[in-house]
Amino acid sequence: MKWLLVIVLLVAGNTAAYAEGDSLRVWNKWCQRADTPVLFATANNMIQVCGMGYKASDLTIKSLDNALKIGAPEGKGDTISFMAMPYPKYGKRMRLTITHKKTGKLLKTVSFSAEDAPQPVARLGSIAATEAKRKEILAQTALRVGFAHSLYCYPYRVKEYTFKSRIAGKDIVIPVKGFFISKEVQQILSNAPEGAFLEFVNIKATCPDCADRALPDMKLWMR
Repeated sequence: MKWLLVIVLLVAGNTAAYAEGDSLRVWNKWCQRADTPVLFATANNMIQVCGMGYKASDLTIKSLDNALKIGAPEGKGDTISFMAMPYPKYGKRMRLTITHKKTGKLLKTVSFSAEDAPQPVARLGSIAATEAKRKEILAQTALRVGFAHSLYCYPYRVKEYTFKSRIAGKDIVIPVKGFFISKEVQQILSNAPEGAFLEFVNIKATCPDCADRALPDMKLWMR
């Protein structure tokens, strides 16, 4: 009976410890999936830590490995935020620990992985293919910036672009400021025949804390 009581207490203790650590959420703000501890090399990685029952001032953040460099944590309410950068050349282990500042108790260890920095590309709204039906094209309202085959989601936005096409033997070139599909471009798209070749060139994008950059041309067939 005593042994049974000891086992129950041990299981209860382990369950409590797991629950306490599991109550801390750690995620990369610029990763599309909060449950995927991935960092993007030479890109922006904003790690956020939040836990029920903890204030930011209660927690200490530390990197255990040279392959994981972190910036000075900043706390606000129950959330800690800090920049992180992976350096895979220093090793595959990229571990982060969270401890209770007052007691020194280890609350959670997170192991990150690293992926290559993706290149941003422009697309017409939600269209990812190189051809689309007229109805689908006309339903789009803006150029968006995405990262093909990557979970990276830093908030780039299109700053300007030039729309080009050739319809009824006439070359069309329309420069546009901003990311919306202008009324002039919408009119062209409404009248474009099936099989029209559409180009969005001279695309420039911007994002918080970074310089403007040129994006690859985007080409689309209307079918």
